[in-house]
Amino acid sequence: MADEWNGELRLIVHDLGDTINVDVQLNDRLVQSVNTFYNWPAVNEPKQLFTIDLDRKVAGIFPLITYRSDKIYAQKYSQIRSIWFDLPDDDVDRPADHDSAVEFLKQYLPGGFVQDPTYGLGVTKELRPIIQAVEKIDKVTRIVIVAKETTRHEHSTFYFSDMDFDTLRVAFGRTTRRHQQESLMERNILAHNNVLHKVYPDTYRMKEPPYRPGTIYKLVGGHDAAQTVLERKDRTALLKTVVGNAAAIADRDPKEFVQLQKDLELVSLDRLIHSFEKSMARNHNESHWQKMLELNPFILSMVFGYPIVIVQAAASVGGGTIAGNGTKIADFLSKNSSSHNAAIVEIKTPQTPVCGTVYRGGAWKPSNHLMGAVVQVLDQRQKFTLSLSLHKQFSPALSDLQAYAVDCVIVIGKMPTDISQVGSFEMMRGQFKDVRIVTFDELLGKLLLLREMLTGERYVSSPDDEDDHDDLDALFEVEPDEEDDDPDFGEVENSSR
Repeated sequence: MADEWNGELRLIVHDLGDTINVDVQLNDRLVQSVNTFYNWPAVNEPKQLFTIDLDRKVAGIFPLITYRSDKIYAQKYSQIRSIWFDLPDDDVDRPADHDSAVEFLKQYLPGGFVQDPTYGLGVTKELRPIIQAVEKIDKVTRIVIVAKETTRHEHSTFYFSDMDFDTLRVAFGRTTRRHQQESLMERNILAHNNVLHKVYPDTYRMKEPPYRPGTIYKLVGGHDAAQTVLERKDRTALLKTVVGNAAAIADRDPKEFVQLQKDLELVSLDRLIHSFEKSMARNHNESHWQKMLELNPFILSMVFGYPIVIVQAAASVGGGTIAGNGTKIADFLSKNSSSHNAAIVEIKTPQTPVCGTVYRGGAWKPSNHLMGAVVQVLDQRQKFTLSLSLHKQFSPALSDLQAYAVDCVIVIGKMPTDISQVGSFEMMRGQFKDVRIVTFDELLGKLLLLREMLTGERYVSSPDDEDDHDDLDALFEVEPDEEDDDPDFGEVENSSR
């Protein structure tokens, strides 16, 4: 091949006065080799490579494939057949033969163009994305780069302002150099880590690429960052970065920081609603719901109507220490965050029935599960009230806890679908002045209402998928349900409850 490329082509000049056409004829041995290989006729016809219009002061090139290929002599690009550019206003050196034609290309082709006819002319390799972008426009076959035009598309021609093209060319060059520098830096880091650190880890620490301003903005999609889906490691790293820079963000970009808080809160609320919905559709035991409400106490605050804090989950309220063994265990011992008045919460499951059998005349009795829960929470309140002073002695942190009028809440079951059962349930729970009874679907309704007030739009449930259960457990750090020791969903428990 080396011999074939010595004197690989010749340029043939056709001087037509104000127009000069220059053809190219490739090396006979190269063309003959291609013709023989593909069983083509032994023909080596010159083909136009560029033209000069001295009257209009423009020149045009016709990029060709000039290497060994089944497309030899064909146009280099899929759509673009010619690229035109301005010539200087003063006298242009007229090419008359091969050598002067080669010199013309070196002298007058704009920056970013291949000047050696051996390579078929056209743009340099690093500028090829420009050609590819223009070729996405249907039926464009010509590019014109001149000073008197604005960058635009018209019919089969794409016009480039020479200033716009030059700006883009310089930006391409800067990007290429930057990536070359980054590549060299990464190779140096790889060499350091796999040679020095591997052999002498105590002397040479592991290196990581340094942070460069603008990196995150570019990597996550710039203006379209909101549409970018990050993988787990990237999500974790981004969150750590935001947390580490929270003070600086709040100080320098307060509006963005407030919006970030709102967006995160809304995402958290949406995820909680989604998980709450999916949990209600599954037969989770009480411990699952206790963990969810423990991690999201604001849900209970919506039930009580005032802000609460959870003092102790699975609290002993009948003796001993507040977190130790006792005769009565409440699912949650809470308190009003302002008055410190205590509150007791008993959690059942969404599958726990709230209505029992029909009594007469369409009236329904409350279920044994519900009545057992009422008796249970009232018994817990009595024991707690009597033993509060003892709890305070063993736990000084509880010194501000009060038992002025201990609120009692039961979260149980779902609202009945039968209208007669709904009526009986509402009348029954309305008669309990000391116990508030709330269903799980009512809790969900409060979350949906909160979201609607925050956003002004209704929540739309996302499609169910197989990974929801794993996502839920990860979100609330809930262990898989163990075998439920209370298959009756809350009949009056033994003395340990």
